[in-house]
Amino acid sequence: MELKIVGGDYNFTRIALSGKLDVAGEGEIGDHFRDLVSASSTSFIVDMSQVTYLASLGIRLLFSAAKTLVGNQKKMVVLNPQPMVEETLLNSGTAKLIPVTHDEAEALRLLTA
Repeated sequence: MELKIVGGDYNFTRIALSGKLDVAGEGEIGDHFRDLVSASSTSFIVDMSQVTYLASLGIRLLFSAAKTLVGNQKKMVVLNPQPMVEETLLNSGTAKLIPVTHDEAEALRLLTA
């Protein structure tokens, strides 16, 4: 699992995740992801186009980060998840707290809404 900061500005941070967000993947990036979210004063766009698998521990990581952001009046949007990952987000109810989109302009709009 890999986490890269790939862009952003003073309003948002864009990160890209790649690999399997399972137990091993969460172990590789979880602490770094949590640290980024807790230390940030921005909202987040999480590009998941290269995430091939999302397990319950990965869902928990995303959900926990989103709750932290909401507590700081910030938001998180998932961008471009692969079909199986998107289905997992929708079926788990995670998409109720973390919007999912395949359009970057829509992601930016959701962060500022």
